[in-house]
Amino acid sequence: MQPFRLGYVAQSLTLKLGASHTCRVANATPVRLLDLIAQNLAELEQILLFNEKNGIQVFRVGSSLIPLASHPVNKLSWWKTFGRDFDRIAEIARRSGQRLSMHPSPAGASLASARPEVRKAAEEELLYSTRVLDMLGQGPEARVVLHVGGAAPDRPTALDNAHRMLDALPDDARRRIAIEHDDRTWTAREVYPLALDHGLPFLADPLHNAVLPSDPVVSIPELFRMANKTWGALGLRPKHHLASQKPDGPRGAHSDYIDPKDYREAVAALEVPSDFMIEAKQKDLALFKLQRTRLEKRAA
Repeated sequence: MQPFRLGYVAQSLTLKLGASHTCRVANATPVRLLDLIAQNLAELEQILLFNEKNGIQVFRVGSSLIPLASHPVNKLSWWKTFGRDFDRIAEIARRSGQRLSMHPSPAGASLASARPEVRKAAEEELLYSTRVLDMLGQGPEARVVLHVGGAAPDRPTALDNAHRMLDALPDDARRRIAIEHDDRTWTAREVYPLALDHGLPFLADPLHNAVLPSDPVVSIPELFRMANKTWGALGLRPKHHLASQKPDGPRGAHSDYIDPKDYREAVAALEVPSDFMIEAKQKDLALFKLQRTRLEKRAA
């Protein structure tokens, strides 16, 4: 078993494909949506074939694969219309061992809101994301990564809302969730117990951990141990995020590539075989550059 695998997010800059074409609600006619879905699925197929050719086994599917899928404007039975396309793409992922995931925006799926309309929208987004990963033939290791959300009206109430929402979700909206700490509101030490309480994986992000540190501070080895416990309890290979601070950007902004120092620190902290999702602006190009760095180091 490989000690770690590297993946990238949503777009291949090499292919100039992203499988995330969408439209405004005002333009979302059935014909327009069908055209966009067909285009996105064709691009996803090309991306997964590209990953297969290059030995890449970790990839995040963009949440706009099915445009406006969780919005009432999209009334299409897209899972029926495009069933054969999904079967074909699922076979590529299966034979090449690609672990897929999705990551709705915080605006699209918040756990902490008390507003019924926000909670309903989040549930619909989770149901959609679960269906996509199911149709792509993914096992339980394929997850929909969520942040907790905001902290209004106060932190205890918001966290209680998150607990209540996770308890209330139907199984098809809940069973693929992994919960990630963030760099603005919720620290690793706050999010980890939420994941534990609900039997869900906790996803570790060293950059978030540096930008919004816990009290007491969590080291990278401890952060990964926390995550490993939750993934391991489910018999799943852990997955972590890997990003570097953009040198001239605001705190938490992702850089174009991964700083080799951040990569070395993360790899050194691994205790079990794991996967890294590279969150870098240069997508697959950042992954390839990191691979070259590894090879150069071995050759030196």
